[in-house]
Amino acid sequence: MDIKRKYIILLTLVILLSVVFFYTAHTIMKAESKEIKSIDRKIKTAQEKLNSAEVLSEELSAVSTVIKNSITDEKSFSTEEINDFSRKLADLSDKYKIAVYSVLPKPVYSTGHKIEHKYTLEIDCNYVQMGQFLTELESFDNIIKVNSIDVRPIGDDSQVEVDENGAPVAIETRYMVTLEISTFKVRKEA
Repeated sequence: MDIKRKYIILLTLVILLSVVFFYTAHTIMKAESKEIKSIDRKIKTAQEKLNSAEVLSEELSAVSTVIKNSITDEKSFSTEEINDFSRKLADLSDKYKIAVYSVLPKPVYSTGHKIEHKYTLEIDCNYVQMGQFLTELESFDNIIKVNSIDVRPIGDDSQVEVDENGAPVAIETRYMVTLEISTFKVRKEA
């Protein structure tokens, strides 16, 4: 055999081995890629479940706190609890710069396992402040029910303020808001 023929056979063999090598490598990489994508999908699904579980855990923790704060052995709210809730209402009003005219706690005759205490709150605010107040009131760690909201405008609508150039200026409408709020506790059964 001549040398040229040996080189052609060798070259053909190298090309054939290269094609087989690259085809095998491609097949293996494709299978590995599918497996990696499958594992990535499983990880993504597990991460979503974990995130959902964390959110649910936080929500249940908040509910648990409300339940713990709402179960008692007593037959009525203590003076300390009444003063504490009144203080929370006042602090919340201060946070949103709402003028408080009065906070009147009044006991309610409770029967059975439900204990109720009412508060009448009179505040001077605008609608934005009232919305902020009610939104944050909802996040308190108590069972709270807003029994009534009475909103009345304060001042005379015919009054108009003017700036230094004599142009009319929009006056923020203020409201006298009377809220009747109830807090509840549940007596433990014997």
